[in-house]
Amino acid sequence: STAASDTDEQPSVGSTIGTELPRPGAMARAQLAATEEPEAQGGLTQGLAEKIVFGKLDRSRLALPMLLSGACDGADETFGEMAVEHQHRLVHFLGPGDEEWASAKAKEKQSHAFQHVKAELLQDKVVSEAFDRAGESRVLGSQRTPDWRARVAEMASRRNFLQVRRADAVYVVGWRLEKGKDQFSGKRDIDPRSVPLLDVGGGTGWACQWY
Repeated sequence: STAASDTDEQPSVGSTIGTELPRPGAMARAQLAATEEPEAQGGLTQGLAEKIVFGKLDRSRLALPMLLSGACDGADETFGEMAVEHQHRLVHFLGPGDEEWASAKAKEKQSHAFQHVKAELLQDKVVSEAFDRAGESRVLGSQRTPDWRARVAEMASRRNFLQVRRADAVYVVGWRLEKGKDQFSGKRDIDPRSVPLLDVGGGTGWACQWY
């Protein structure tokens, strides 16, 4: 799942595995239902990103509920704070360079949940095929320039794939694209036919598209 509060903030992503959390601020989240008794809280998230990507996640072995997020300002840090307060598991997926954009609060109080994801995994065939398939519906007309993949990458969208890959449900509150505005900034004028039908903006929109 994914979260974004407005067009001026970094794209934020939050998803939960297990029971539902309260809804602080503008956010989106995906929920995975717990199917069996979870393991103890310790030693849980090793290799979580790889298991999600390659379809090897055994949810019966997870300590649930679990929040998957991205440690950005706003929804990510607040949702993470609520997860910790309610004794839910928390994982912030961070791709190369993403920690630079992590919020001060997340760095101070939630760094134990940071899981760094290697570029090789985010560029894996599974993720890349999902990326291109979503792009067919999201990057249209005048927006489909030769560098569109690099422009989307600036929204840290590939890591958002990890949020929704194994989600049972996604709940989204975020900024929406106006007709005739580009999806990268939400401000630049474009041909209205180039606006995706699933009109959630930023990296949040990509997570929704993947789901």
